[in-house]
Amino acid sequence: MASSTDWARTIGTTLVLHLKEEELATFRKYKIFALLEGSGRVAMNQGGRGFDWEVRYRNQPVTSNTGESPRVFARHNLWQRANLPYRGYSVTDMVTKREMLENRGVSQLIDVAGKMASRLQESMQEQLGQEIYIDGNAAGNENRWHGLESIFGYDGTIKIDDGSQRAANALDPFAAPKDVYAGLSTELGALGGAQRDEFCDGSTPCSWPYVPVDPEYDYYSPLIVNYTSSYFEGENQTWKDQCIEAMREGVQHAKRNDTKESQIDLILLNRKLYIDFLNRLDSRERAIVTKTAGLRSYGFGDVVELDGIETSTEYAIPTGCGYALSIGNMEMKCMEGQLMTGEGPYYNEELQAHRYAVSVLANLKFKSPRNFVKFAPVA
Repeated sequence: MASSTDWARTIGTTLVLHLKEEELATFRKYKIFALLEGSGRVAMNQGGRGFDWEVRYRNQPVTSNTGESPRVFARHNLWQRANLPYRGYSVTDMVTKREMLENRGVSQLIDVAGKMASRLQESMQEQLGQEIYIDGNAAGNENRWHGLESIFGYDGTIKIDDGSQRAANALDPFAAPKDVYAGLSTELGALGGAQRDEFCDGSTPCSWPYVPVDPEYDYYSPLIVNYTSSYFEGENQTWKDQCIEAMREGVQHAKRNDTKESQIDLILLNRKLYIDFLNRLDSRERAIVTKTAGLRSYGFGDVVELDGIETSTEYAIPTGCGYALSIGNMEMKCMEGQLMTGEGPYYNEELQAHRYAVSVLANLKFKSPRNFVKFAPVA
């Protein structure tokens, strides 16, 4: 008859196989994960204590030339280096020696093993769905992922008639970004540059992001749309009355690069915001997604379009918030060969139990915050 140690190894093997078999299902459970995996933006077997990448913050100087005039040759520093650590999660369980003896039959033990593997995998899966949206810079989150909220800190709003920053004001449709992500500041003008005031004609709006700026001025600055601003001229200054105007404002201004890679691919809203958005669409012709690719191809049915952009919801999005995302500027970096890995059995003599764990070592990467938008009431 097999020993309890043999049965423990069997449970460990069952756990490893279960995680491998459920890997794709884990990625397809959440919309951002599904689009990252489907577009090849999940990198496995990554080494080092962390990962870094270059972010271009200004352009090479371009000068006029007649074809005969002398040219000046010089090296120019165009890059800043962003860096993030890998961060992880762990969920554990154990099977006591007595429990193994009570379930020593093959079918019984397989049932115990399968249920434990499912519990661990599903618990980790649910947690990761929430981590997408957290602020990895916040106190208490030092070992958690850098989720979306890691790039959207702000301080006041942008005065719409001249681009200056001030305490939050209901007249202003955009907040003033102020955060540190991957070691670089998201604040406007942190590395110099300025708003190009020659494009102002004396009328409003005459402020970022409505007028051009030097590349370094906003190279790393996200857009934070204040959807309760009176700028949107809704009957009431609420999401329900101004959501479509606010969403269009954010999406269009996110196209500052006007390149395919920088385009917004997806809008995700808190569930209450999504319901209000759908109700607003009911007074218009609702656009149902007809794309062969995108979220519907992964089995998600709760998807509509706004101006050709898939729009949907997820339960873990913070209250009162929504996001417009450029999937082409996102990546998941994982240290191991799959997202979740199983460990064990580890026998503890004092507890008389075999211990098991499921762990994740990874992080999310947003290549540049300037390609992302948040919708929120700015106070």
